[in-house]
Amino acid sequence: MAYVLVMGGLALSVSFTLGWVLWRAAGWVWGLVAGPPARRRAATPRPRARKAPAPRKATAKPAAKPAAKPAAKPAAKPATKPTPREPWAVTCWLARRHSALPLASLALLLYGLTRVVEFGMTQRPLSPPAGYHSLVNALGWAAAALLALAILNLMARWRCRER
Repeated sequence: MAYVLVMGGLALSVSFTLGWVLWRAAGWVWGLVAGPPARRRAATPRPRARKAPAPRKATAKPAAKPAAKPAAKPAAKPATKPTPREPWAVTCWLARRHSALPLASLALLLYGLTRVVEFGMTQRPLSPPAGYHSLVNALGWAAAALLALAILNLMARWRCRER
C-alpha cells in the first residue's frame, strides 16, 4: 500500500509539473505569435464633460448679527491624504510571477501524502528506508518556503494592483 501511495504521489507530481510547464510554454509561445498585448489606458480616468451650473439668482440676505465672541482657536486644516508611494521594482517583479501558489499547493499536497505514508511505514514491522525521514523533513521545509513565497507573491499582487 505504501508503494502505491508513494509511486502515485510521484506520478501525480511529475504529471502536474509537466502539465504546468507545457501550459506556461504554450502561453509564452502564444504571446510571441499574437504579438505584444495592447497597452491599457492610463490609470487616471478622463474627466467627463459636465454642464456648467446655472447662475443663481441674487436674493437679499438679512443683515448678519455681530459675533459675540471671537473664535479662541483658529480653524483646523482639513486632513489631506498622503499620496501613496510607488511599489519597488522587486515588488512589481514578484507580482508578475504567478507560479508560487500552484507550486506551494503541490508541495503541501506531496508533504501531506508522504507524512501519511511515513506514519503507515512506522506501523508495520519492517523499518522504512534509511533516508526516508530526512526526505519527508526536507519536503516539509520546501513546502513551507514555497508557501511563504506564495504569500509574498499575493501581497505583492495586492500592492501592485493599481498599476
